[in-house]
Amino acid sequence: MDNPKKILILGIGNILLKDEGIGVRVAEKMKEMSLPPDVEVMDGGTGGLDLVYCIEGRKKVVVVDAVKAGAPPGTLFRFTDKDLAKKKGVMRSAHGIDFSDVVAVASFLKIKPAEIVFLGIEPEDLSAGMELSQKIDKMVPVLINLVIKEIIPDPAAK
Repeated sequence: MDNPKKILILGIGNILLKDEGIGVRVAEKMKEMSLPPDVEVMDGGTGGLDLVYCIEGRKKVVVVDAVKAGAPPGTLFRFTDKDLAKKKGVMRSAHGIDFSDVVAVASFLKIKPAEIVFLGIEPEDLSAGMELSQKIDKMVPVLINLVIKEIIPDPAAK
């Protein structure tokens, strides 16, 4: 990839299965926002291992997706790529992508970003449909704020 922006916000998921599309829906909203010039927002859809090439050349990647972990719907998760490696299988998305596979391939190819953060939410409804459930839709602004905290450091936190 030629000269990618340093930070990538990558929303992944299947928008045809209601809450499974949460990552894509967050990315769509964030594309409308004014973000720092070194930040790119991308809809990764159900890209699978093709996502390896999307994260190549980045310093930091923030992935947003639905996570089937057996927690109550709306439960938020934050993992790093190191956590994903330890919890292989626990973070499997409903669309079958295990982002730890993407990270493993990127590591093998020596193109893994220095920092990968995964923000996930337990879905409520994975039935066919393009709308998020009411409970998960209400969490979109919360997820956006979590992403912003990842990409824009709080000066007061130092």
